[in-house]
Amino acid sequence: MTTLATEKPVRRPGATLWTLRITLVLHAALAIAQPIFAGYFLSGDVDAITTHAAIGGTIWMVAMIQIVVAVLYWRPGGGRLWPTWFTVLLFFAEFAQAIFGYQQNFSLHVPLGTAIVISIVWMAVWSFRPTARLSRQEAKK
Repeated sequence: MTTLATEKPVRRPGATLWTLRITLVLHAALAIAQPIFAGYFLSGDVDAITTHAAIGGTIWMVAMIQIVVAVLYWRPGGGRLWPTWFTVLLFFAEFAQAIFGYQQNFSLHVPLGTAIVISIVWMAVWSFRPTARLSRQEAKK
């Protein structure tokens, strides 16, 4: 006599993935705006530094929101854990980035800013790929 093993239904992220995508796109837009306003400032528009500083003072707060969204994507949503850890790392990097900017430590501010922008844009692009919809169990296979 053979019995079929009953498998639990696979829980894939749905609404939590869309929430993560929206947060990542907002985060990426703010990150991309930073070097643009820095460039305007360097080309002579002194008022652009005010916008650059305002975004710099709030972008790490968006990362805090993204941490919560990434946790929801992971735990109840059924997604993977790495976006949460990656966002925590981004949060600390962006906080340090703001400190380096206010200290005018450009030897750290510019390369760290470049890494932050690349990382956020990469993560936003990843969120729209089919692999982001996979459950934790499917991703392990």
